[in-house]
Amino acid sequence: MALNSYISCRSHKLVCLNAIMVPEELRMVIPPEIYHRARIYELHKAELFIWKHVIDMILSAVELYFGFYPFLWGLAVKTLKHLTKNEIFISPIFVFYLTIYICLRFLPTLAYDKCILELRYGSQRRFPCYLYFCISIIAILLSQLVLAPFTMGVVFFVTLVGYWFFLWFWLIWALCTLMLVFLLPYCCIPCIGRQERLPQGPLYQDIKKVCDMTGFPMDRVFIIRTKTMQYSNAYFYGSCCLKRIVIFDTLLYNKGLEPSQLQPYELGRGLPNQQVAGVVAHELGHWKYGHFYKATVIMKVHFFLTMLLFGLFFHCPQLYEAVRFHPGVCPIIVGFIIVLRFALTPYLTLANFLMLWNLRRFEYTADRFAHHLGYSIQLRQALIKIYADHLSFPVYDNCYARWHHTHPTILQRLAYQQKLDVES
Repeated sequence: MALNSYISCRSHKLVCLNAIMVPEELRMVIPPEIYHRARIYELHKAELFIWKHVIDMILSAVELYFGFYPFLWGLAVKTLKHLTKNEIFISPIFVFYLTIYICLRFLPTLAYDKCILELRYGSQRRFPCYLYFCISIIAILLSQLVLAPFTMGVVFFVTLVGYWFFLWFWLIWALCTLMLVFLLPYCCIPCIGRQERLPQGPLYQDIKKVCDMTGFPMDRVFIIRTKTMQYSNAYFYGSCCLKRIVIFDTLLYNKGLEPSQLQPYELGRGLPNQQVAGVVAHELGHWKYGHFYKATVIMKVHFFLTMLLFGLFFHCPQLYEAVRFHPGVCPIIVGFIIVLRFALTPYLTLANFLMLWNLRRFEYTADRFAHHLGYSIQLRQALIKIYADHLSFPVYDNCYARWHHTHPTILQRLAYQQKLDVES
């Protein structure tokens, strides 16, 4: 938490407050007034992020010092003392009380946002206080429809399986993620739109040219006719006969449709065919270098290590005593919370940093592959056009980006393409 607060303060001070002018690389695509509004929004978001982490640190210290978790567990036990002492029924009551507390815990952040930041920046529309109160009540009640059976299921599973339950969790997760590779086109994609093979036409020929250079089969290139999505995107995933490159129709110029078929805000958005081919060349880099396999293996190893450490701490009675439980009292659902929130934080922080670094390295490697295919200019133009279609604040502190971003920023990718051009 302290590290996140420092990085956010550093980004807020070094970048947001000083980045007054539009970066030279983007002056042709972003008007100063749009840049100013994006900067104001980023200042608002950064200050709120800092305040949230400061409040979180203070409240976490108070919780540990005064024994908040034993108090809440004891309250749940007292609630059902005349009905049952079975942990599987007490745990949902504990989670219900915890949900109420979490909503109350957000009050300082919400008050700072609505009473200070909105007055300072005027970046959002104000809503009456009673509306937030009503939304919180509804969220608490509806969340229990999921949390209560889930909590009882976790407690029952851990009780049934015993000491090595965490390895079973890893095995179930590993099998589910493998199944997702097979089911994604048939279960998840239909929620976004209709997926079909790329039809014949000028775009087909431009993409076929770059696919032929790498040996990627054209019958594995798909396009999604989106329903409501506005963001331009393309991605590669899968392996063997399941591998595919998927292009969202929002990436195409005017979604590949006639202007009369578009909404006013959709006119002029998207990329010409050559620039789409440049994006596909980047995605082919992910395929050629096996990034999907590598990311899958890394995620499974990471989760395996997480589960091993989780099991080690979960069965450590000293951890429960450290948060003020009496010796011998080790509630299962409380163990999940304190292990994930406190004991595993150092490892998860380091692992998150390394995985984000690796994902950004994959992006640079794919950009380099597109450059070697001769699509450097097209990719660079595509990046600028995509940014122009979805304007956001482009300037980030490098330290902040390393800890939070899965992709290099637009300025970093343009600088990398420029570096490749100079080297070649």
